[in-house]
Amino acid sequence: MKKQFLMGLAVVAAASMLCGFDSAETLDSLAEKMAAAEVDMKSMSMGMDVNLDAALNISDGTNTTNMPITASGSMQMDYTLDPIAMKMTGSMDVAALSEGQTTPIESYMVTGDDGTMTMYMKDPTTGSWQAQSSNTGVNMKELMDTASGQSVSLSDMAEWGLNFELAPEAADVDGVECYQINCTIDSAAFNTILQKSSETTGQDLTADENVSMVLSMLNGIVMNIEYYVDASSYLPTKVHVDFNGSDLSAFNSLIAQSMGSAMGDSAATTTAEIVLNDCTLDMTMGYNTVDEIVIPDEVLAAPAADTVATPAE
Repeated sequence: MKKQFLMGLAVVAAASMLCGFDSAETLDSLAEKMAAAEVDMKSMSMGMDVNLDAALNISDGTNTTNMPITASGSMQMDYTLDPIAMKMTGSMDVAALSEGQTTPIESYMVTGDDGTMTMYMKDPTTGSWQAQSSNTGVNMKELMDTASGQSVSLSDMAEWGLNFELAPEAADVDGVECYQINCTIDSAAFNTILQKSSETTGQDLTADENVSMVLSMLNGIVMNIEYYVDASSYLPTKVHVDFNGSDLSAFNSLIAQSMGSAMGDSAATTTAEIVLNDCTLDMTMGYNTVDEIVIPDEVLAAPAADTVATPAE
């Protein structure tokens, strides 16, 4: 009896090790387990918090005026995968030049077997609902089923300028043992992604003037990402993103150019720059807690704009 009891303890201990953090895990082996875990996913809930603390500093050569720019928002998004539907609620508080405004956010999304995707959005000013539909010609449910369980080699993403790193030790997220994956995306990574995309599609995406303008604005922007994966379920549980290591010199140069065009000679002694104190985005995820997304009748009765056809190539 004692021997059986000890063997039972050994089995339980071994099982617990299989369901916890494993320091021998690699990026690609973890990605495979994450993909396998997603096969049984029926729904997902995600809470998202946004925070921005910045300022616009304007100087005439003698005096400097500091104008705070702040924003904070909290949103809750629920998704179901059969059928594919979404509900989002929340609000955004924005304050600039001493003026503040709170904007409520509420929207729904549903899909049809024929590839139609309909988005219902509530006007924050009037409270009325509007509907916008698009048709890709693709059954989104079949597409999701096909993609389910397919893993992506995170180590191979280095060719696309995305260098992921798996932390050697477990991270604690609200008492849950997690794997932590880190990645930093900067302007060089954006350029690499565009170059690889151009090679894949056969179209030079950087030749577009709008793309070039956006790239010039992104020069110096640094996006730090921390991605947490539950060590027992292998499902993502939290994502943290911040832009706090960014250099806004290039962006501020564009502001100076715009001021020069608008102010003429007076711009020679006037300077302006954006100062970024803090900019973060946090997301927390939960799974299989949403049974159904029910869209109210008043939302379904919203006037619909013409369906935009965007057939898949």
